[in-house]
Amino acid sequence: MGFSTVIGHTEQLHIIKELIEKNAFPSSVLFSGPKGIGKKLVAVETAKLLTENSFGIKIIGEDKPPTIDEIRDSSSWLFKKPQYSSKKVLIIDNAETMKTEAANALLKTLEEPPSYAVIILITSNENYLLPTIRSRCKIFRFGKLTEQQVKTVLQNLGIQYDERIIKICGNSPGKAIALVNSKVPDLIAELIKLLKEKKLYENITSFSANFSSMSREETELFIDALELLLSEKKTFLKWFEPLEKGRTFLKFYGRPRNVIEWILINITENGG
Repeated sequence: MGFSTVIGHTEQLHIIKELIEKNAFPSSVLFSGPKGIGKKLVAVETAKLLTENSFGIKIIGEDKPPTIDEIRDSSSWLFKKPQYSSKKVLIIDNAETMKTEAANALLKTLEEPPSYAVIILITSNENYLLPTIRSRCKIFRFGKLTEQQVKTVLQNLGIQYDERIIKICGNSPGKAIALVNSKVPDLIAELIKLLKEKKLYENITSFSANFSSMSREETELFIDALELLLSEKKTFLKWFEPLEKGRTFLKFYGRPRNVIEWILINITENGG
């Protein structure tokens, strides 16, 4: 049964297969775990097994937070009986980004879904979801992959990479793929060099200028990679709060260059 394209997550896949084989798969499930580890791939493959084909599957929330209109439209779609498959599966990616009004609209469907319907929510932070939504879902928690599994994913996709990417991707194939075509590995190397040579303070402005043309997503990759590299260092506690606050500023539309400059100024002022 399915999942031939999925690397890792053996225990979760075993449970999912068993539930499908017994015709006991829940009507509402939550796939929770770090970003970029294959949760959406598992959701799509699960949906294919449930519908017995690729029909009857709808995905929302991939590129932007699911809106109340999308939730309502998806619910209307879900309540129309399937014509070409045994079930209908609605996959909601990045479910934690739903606003309260959209989440409340979804809650109505979760409370009384049609018998043939399955809703799969995907999240990288289940605590951001309404407790009433979490309580109506069976939760599958997915962990990070091993370094070798990440390499296998990249090799299977024919992606060329260097070892720096493996070290800073946090065992997330999704992040590794994003890092391949990113300036982040070079910027991390440059920052580490400045720190070792104790030349960061006088170079903050020139270094942060690198982020003027970078997206928030790529800047967040940089912050994640830096946090990962520093997590085992004795000085990590000095970095932790500025990195967390910087990530929050970035989320609420802070300019990447300004966010990075703010982080570095705070670090140097505190002897980082």
